Amino acid sequence: ENGNLPTCGTDKFCIWQFNFREFNVTEDIFASDSIELLRQCGIDFKMNNEMGIDVNRFGELLMSSGIVLNDGVHWVTFHSGYDFGYLLKLLTCRSLPDTPAGFFDLINMYFPMVYDIKHLMKFCNSLHGGLNKLAELLEVERIGVCHQAGSDSLLTSCTFKKLRDNF
Repeated sequence: ENGNLPTCGTDKFCIWQFNFREFNVTEDIFASDSIELLRQCGIDFKMNNEMGIDVNRFGELLMSSGIVLNDGVHWVTFHSGYDFGYLLKLLTCRSLPDTPAGFFDLINMYFPMVYDIKHLMKFCNSLHGGLNKLAELLEVERIGVCHQAGSDSLLTSCTFKKLRDNF
């Protein structure tokens, strides 16, 4: 209800980061500059291929977890269209819809309560930029490495709380 993060029995917040095994840099199509950026931020694609989570199993567990198709769960994101597209593909085991309307129908069904900070910024006169810039403007400290899902998720959550409390 209050957006409190788990502490896992410590005095610090916990965030989980999932690394999937299905992406293969030797076989799949990708943007070279994006892959290089992720490598520089510590993503080890070879290790993910060997030890990462199977996306089909993750989809099964996510579907049975109770956090999707649940309007009591609030998804806090930053510019997350591609992320939700990936999750929808994972959850439905199907290709994404051909139309934006079809895509948003699925988003509304599987993730009925979404707060996308990038969208919310449009309603806050002085706010602009990406997640790092916004966090800087709101004086939210990053913990961890930029472009690692765990660190980005924690920064997104803390930035949302600051945005909610101040605007």
